[in-house]
Amino acid sequence: FGSSTATLSFQPSSPAHAAGAPLRRSAPDMTPWWCAMASAHSWQRGGDRSEECMHDADGHVDGEVVEHPRALPTLLGAAPLRPSPEAFRAQKEHDSASEPTANRGGQEAAAAAKTDEAISGSTAKSNLTELMSAEEVEMLRREHDKWLDRQHCADVTRKRAELLAMMEATREDLQKGSSFVGYRLPANRYGNDSRLPAFNCDEHVPTLVLINPDSGAKAGRDILALAARTPYWKRRAFNIMDVVKGTGRGGALDVFRVELLDAMREACANRWRARLVSGGGDGTASFALYILFLALRADDSRADDGLKDSGNGFIMSDEELAVSLPAVAQLPLGSANDFAHTLGWGRKYPGDGVRALRKGSRIAAAHKALSSWFTAVIAPTTRLANFDIWGVMPEPGSTSVDFKLAELGGRQGHDPRVTIDGRKQLELQPAGHPLPLFVCLYYSAGFAAYMTARFQMNRRETPLLNTLEYTRQAACILAESLPPQLNPGLEGVQLSASGTRYFPPRSVDGSGGAHYREVGFLNINWQAGMAHGADRAPVCGRLCSTREPAKFNDGQVDLYRLKLRSLIKNPGPRYQTDKRHGPIVMKFEGGHSKGVFFQWDGEARFAFSPTGDSFSVNIRKILSVPVVLGPSYDARITGDPLDGREVSFAFIGDTPEEKAAVRSRICRAVGGELNSELNASQDDLLAAGFHCHRRPQPTPEAEPKLHGALGASA
Repeated sequence: FGSSTATLSFQPSSPAHAAGAPLRRSAPDMTPWWCAMASAHSWQRGGDRSEECMHDADGHVDGEVVEHPRALPTLLGAAPLRPSPEAFRAQKEHDSASEPTANRGGQEAAAAAKTDEAISGSTAKSNLTELMSAEEVEMLRREHDKWLDRQHCADVTRKRAELLAMMEATREDLQKGSSFVGYRLPANRYGNDSRLPAFNCDEHVPTLVLINPDSGAKAGRDILALAARTPYWKRRAFNIMDVVKGTGRGGALDVFRVELLDAMREACANRWRARLVSGGGDGTASFALYILFLALRADDSRADDGLKDSGNGFIMSDEELAVSLPAVAQLPLGSANDFAHTLGWGRKYPGDGVRALRKGSRIAAAHKALSSWFTAVIAPTTRLANFDIWGVMPEPGSTSVDFKLAELGGRQGHDPRVTIDGRKQLELQPAGHPLPLFVCLYYSAGFAAYMTARFQMNRRETPLLNTLEYTRQAACILAESLPPQLNPGLEGVQLSASGTRYFPPRSVDGSGGAHYREVGFLNINWQAGMAHGADRAPVCGRLCSTREPAKFNDGQVDLYRLKLRSLIKNPGPRYQTDKRHGPIVMKFEGGHSKGVFFQWDGEARFAFSPTGDSFSVNIRKILSVPVVLGPSYDARITGDPLDGREVSFAFIGDTPEEKAAVRSRICRAVGGELNSELNASQDDLLAAGFHCHRRPQPTPEAEPKLHGALGASA
């Protein structure tokens, strides 16, 4: 897999091979090194000699004249040889004859031990060295090393051939669409015989595709079906669910890794940057980053497969990643599609909303829209830009966070609360995936996070129904009484940026948060498909001046705080923001049996401390990733993305130690090592005094390990 690894290929050499018969590589010279040396040189020096039939470790026999063959491997560090039966009996008779008569009787155990010692060669080492010169010992060492090298190369060749065969079988399964077995799929909205645009390697940028087929209106399934009928795309378009499930050797992740590295090399050869289409909702953006880092994570146990650590936890160095990591283009297949809208790739999936009287005309128009979308992605003239990725990190000097996460449980519907001890209360359950690491779009605590947590329990099949569900949950929250697990408003919440307190405002002791409904920040200038921010200004300035919008690559976040009356004072979809540099620290002091909902990129969790102590959520800029800008990018809404910097990938930190902490955190996250650190167990919930909803435990077949990557909003 590594860039320095030679590519193995099998070329058919006969009609049988061309027809698909199993290919066999001729076995390399596996002659044991000691047999090769024996045939090339017989020891004819004085001293004790014996003509013995040598048996190698595989049971092969080589009848050569060699002095003390049993001691030779032990001298050079190899495993002892097994002598022939005749040699064993002769050695035993020799040992018995040399034993004094007084010591023979009744000492069978001692004789057996001595015989075993002679067979292992340990007692013959000194005799052998007396019979060999230094040059002869050195020659044997060289031959021994050559034999070990041949064995290692043969083993590597066999393993790689095995891996190639496993990946080819996996690729065939993926192209058959095995993920959709059992589905009753409707007719393809893009045409049952349609294809994606043809790819010309001399004119188009190498591109991979990761699609969540279950996002939004399920358009991803139809796009994957078109890809399977197109020669280039059937190798480079993947169901993201297959990739995250197939993490075993030779599985879908290995196939994706091969195509990823090939695309990166092909693009670099033409001085381009490869591209990665992330198809799904807003959660798929961070999900695709997880898959990228999971594919590039080093695994020294598979170093022979090309997964050797380059020194940073990945199979590529920081310098190689900087110039070759693919730029991300977001295909809008979800509900809000804020990320795709920000980058200029549309708010709806290609072909949605096409109006035509005849069904055939609608299908043709939808397919034309999809083809135009992919043609723009692979065009070398399409612009790239840097994109800031923020992340939830431990406090400086620590390796873990001081809070736990849970999900909202209870019943589905307009009110998930349950009646316990005569009061309506929240029921919580251990959290699942994803984990809060990458914050690509926005982050907030309070009303919107609680609403999102309730929505996650009632997700619908179409974007329109999802929008209506959000509205229903918001209305119910405003009409209901507050559950005892939550504080009024944002009481107990404090938020600071770069060490300066931002929330609650105009407060000396940190009180006053109860009057606010929400606090958070924007990294992009769209939220929930309708709201965006602009720099804070007085009333006349809001009406008469152009305010700076939230930008995704200025190294800052746009903080905001909201009350219910904020909508009256500042009507419309634009609210006031304040640009601040990181790190952003949200501190919560609520006491026992209290917590706070927060959400990032459309995923909501309930954060708390099992001991009731205060805790902090630390967020800072951790990555700069390249993105692809679509033809509908609107600089009036999201600002000018071309900041004069070279487009590249980078781990972000003020010191080498901070950058190393980011690499380590990402490796641990994609390896599944952060699950126990972040996600609360049932014991944690009970210790904190919460009512715990028992989540049914899935079987390994029903829900495989997802390495902390998979989210509902994906």
